[in-house]
Amino acid sequence: MTRSQRAILAAWVAARCIWPAVADAEPSPAAEVPVPSVEAAPPQALFDLGWDSGKPLSIHSDELEYVQGAGTRRLMFRNSVRVEQDGMTITSSRLEAFYPPNGNQPDRLVAEGDVRLAKGERVARCARAVYERKSEVLTCEGGAELQQGESRLSGDVIEIDLRADRVRVRGAAAVTLESGLAAAGEGILP
Repeated sequence: MTRSQRAILAAWVAARCIWPAVADAEPSPAAEVPVPSVEAAPPQALFDLGWDSGKPLSIHSDELEYVQGAGTRRLMFRNSVRVEQDGMTITSSRLEAFYPPNGNQPDRLVAEGDVRLAKGERVARCARAVYERKSEVLTCEGGAELQQGESRLSGDVIEIDLRADRVRVRGAAAVTLESGLAAAGEGILP
């Protein structure tokens, strides 16, 4: 089995075990893994950030700088940054929020410095995270790790496509499965 095939298999196993699913899905050649929903439950995204949900978004920090120019607005938060919205919490050392000219929700968020994203029992950690609202893609880089319980998925870069419900890991992809999850997946791997 080639290194690329092992990475695809690892990402597929992680998606099947870390984010439980009952429907079989074939891994794609680019190590992208569809994450199907459990049949009895409504579909749930990996990290449902809910920026368009209309619910309040609050950002707190020790320092704030506001910059406006050329039709854009940017807020820069520094020191003890905490973002909260609908059960999702992001903490970091710094955060930049980029707003469209007349928008009240950021188009792009860039968090840096000991970034931690949490929703429920799912936690992501990395050195830098970028959320692009238009494409609904969250990219974690620099020691990136997703964790649920004792199961972990890690790599140099973890890209979560919230719209397509896909995870892609690039560089040093690794999976650690919670005890018992590997046995539950026997016989379902290609």
